[in-house]
Amino acid sequence: MTGATLDAHVRVDRGRYVLDAQLHVDAGEVVAVMGPSGAGKSTLFGAVAGFVPLTQGSVQLDGQTVDAASGPHVEPRHRGVVLLGQEPRLFPHLSARENIAFGPRARGAARAAARGDADTWLERVGLGGLGGRRPAELSGGQQQRVALARALATAPRVLLLDEPLTSLDPETAGEIRTLLSRQIADTGTTAIVATHDAADAASLATRLVVLEAGQVTQVGAVHAVLDAPATPFVTVIAGTLPRAEVEGWEARIVRVEQDGGAVQAHARTADGGEVVLHLPAGTVVALGATVTVR
Repeated sequence: MTGATLDAHVRVDRGRYVLDAQLHVDAGEVVAVMGPSGAGKSTLFGAVAGFVPLTQGSVQLDGQTVDAASGPHVEPRHRGVVLLGQEPRLFPHLSARENIAFGPRARGAARAAARGDADTWLERVGLGGLGGRRPAELSGGQQQRVALARALATAPRVLLLDEPLTSLDPETAGEIRTLLSRQIADTGTTAIVATHDAADAASLATRLVVLEAGQVTQVGAVHAVLDAPATPFVTVIAGTLPRAEVEGWEARIVRVEQDGGAVQAHARTADGGEVVLHLPAGTVVALGATVTVR
């Protein structure tokens, strides 16, 4: 699966509140959007997904206009844009397997094929063997894993993650953050992550867009933005992140594996921690090489 390139100029005028933001995301890129409460992050996501009407501007996927203030307006279910929020919003009467299979089934996949794909996704998100359980029989973290699998099973052109870790405890949030990073990289999904947490931006995204009072105030590589804040808000969020997460860790490559063509390089930091780098097929990585992990 490969994500789409997104070009959006979103203006939503609600009288006393105006969102006027431009956003470009390359195919397969992960971009974080940070801003204080009320900055317009959820409104921006709603407009890209097709749930919030534009006052002016347009939304394009791979150069095709899917929304414009003067038309056309492609219905949300036909855009290939999937929104995953704080709550999993699973169908309570369906099993985990059937929740994941729902999207492919709605797009015409045969029941057996959709269920088989769902089982594959359950394995990918660490829930193999739990496919028959209903949401009420799963923990909050397990439900969010099912929601992620359901979102990715539809092969979205763009995945919108609206603070998906906020309602989870710190340990579970860390597990889901790692899972998100791995699955988004493995599938080549174009993703935009709205978050209040600089750790989410540093671990999930390569680029950061700062949104304040409906306006984009700073854009750049995550570590570059956090290292050179342009506004008081960015100064505050940069101060919440350990310097290693902004500047990077020095790590040594200790093992290299191939997984379906993609390259997985295992690197060990000076304090004994290990990180896994998910790299494109054909990437040459030397054992013992030193890398900076951001």
